[in-house]
Amino acid sequence: MSDPAREAHVDDIVADLHRVLLVSSRRLRSRAASDEVSVAQFSVLAYLHREGEATPGRVADFERVSPPVMTRIIARLEEAGWVARRPHPGDRRQVLLALTEAGATIVEEGRRARSAWLRERVDGLDDTQLGQLETAARMLRDVLLDAPREGVRE
Repeated sequence: MSDPAREAHVDDIVADLHRVLLVSSRRLRSRAASDEVSVAQFSVLAYLHREGEATPGRVADFERVSPPVMTRIIARLEEAGWVARRPHPGDRRQVLLALTEAGATIVEEGRRARSAWLRERVDGLDDTQLGQLETAARMLRDVLLDAPREGVRE
């Protein structure tokens, strides 16, 4: 038997948490973007930095964009010298995308910018708030990241 007041309270927490996660994620992503690289381009570069070489189709699937959209993003990244293509060793119809040194630099600079922005936000907290934030971060990790992920793509 469910408690309607508890259910309403949980619904309120879920709505607030959704908003906080969505807005904070957008703000963090925007810190990595610049006049040089868009949020979408940075996301592709970060994927290649994390995962290594990949086919355009695999990157498009991960980013949840259509192949034509990914083709345009990749063309811009290649033109900028941040991504290089090479033939796929097992399938001549495919290519593999790899991050160049310049592309890796863009990712590292973007990550530093995000970390600096977040650090600036956290630096203003007192010790009690810092402890509460640490507890909240641990709880979010436990609830959202370490929980079984049935059918969820990251």
